[in-house]
Amino acid sequence: GGGLFSNFLFVLNHLIIAEKLKMIPVVDMENFSNLYNEKKKVNGTLNSWQYYFEPVSKYSLSEVYKSKFVVFSSEKIFKGQSLSFKDNFLELKKVYKKYIKIKKEYLDASNRFIKLNNIGNHTLSIHWRGTDHKVLPGHPLPPTKKQIINLIYKNLKNKKFKNIFLVTEQKKYLDILKNKFRDIKYLNSFRSDVLKDFSNNQRKLHRYNLGKESLIEALILSNTNHLICSRSNISEVAVLFSNKKIKIDEIKNGYNSKSIFFSLFKWKFKNFLPKILGGFK
Repeated sequence: GGGLFSNFLFVLNHLIIAEKLKMIPVVDMENFSNLYNEKKKVNGTLNSWQYYFEPVSKYSLSEVYKSKFVVFSSEKIFKGQSLSFKDNFLELKKVYKKYIKIKKEYLDASNRFIKLNNIGNHTLSIHWRGTDHKVLPGHPLPPTKKQIINLIYKNLKNKKFKNIFLVTEQKKYLDILKNKFRDIKYLNSFRSDVLKDFSNNQRKLHRYNLGKESLIEALILSNTNHLICSRSNISEVAVLFSNKKIKIDEIKNGYNSKSIFFSLFKWKFKNFLPKILGGFK
């Protein structure tokens, strides 16, 4: 049920367990599917892990299910396991380097975009979450328009940034920043102002493409060295992917209510309140 990098963090956590138990890991997202699985094969497979990543060991699923000794992981995150990429970062990075190989086509796509759009240390990168993050119970509350724009202006004052790279899933947010700032770069990815990202039936292989676009955007972010964001798996995994230190300007608005009812209204309510009364302004 989680997003691409929530699933990715789940795999890293269980690779750590496999290491400790001296087991050979195999990722099965064919028989144990998620939001990204398509009904037809993508890249020759029904295993949605292998849409984006190479297998983590030499064994295929057909071999695994013929084996006499197989242990299935729990679907839970256990006590002491990482709930974000910031937790236990060094051990997560270790298994990432040992087991994870991103498919070459996505590395090539991100490198082409970087070269074509002149992305680098002189790029101010922004990850502006919206849509479902405004209402998801227990999740970090995303930035407001005012918070994002003020922080961009603050960073642009030093004049070391030549362009801006934006990642956002909300169409309205892209339009706002395009109208405010010149030379803003962005991937031509799916954006919407409604909450149901995965229910679009107009685009071929829509679920697969959502994951593909998120992966390429995270890879591009990892090649910049200054990122404005709120807490999210996309911004955190960019740090994991990167071979350099990224300065993070994190906008902290606290967390949404764990109650589904109250979570639907908390962000909107706090957005209208002055800061002195607990609002974002």
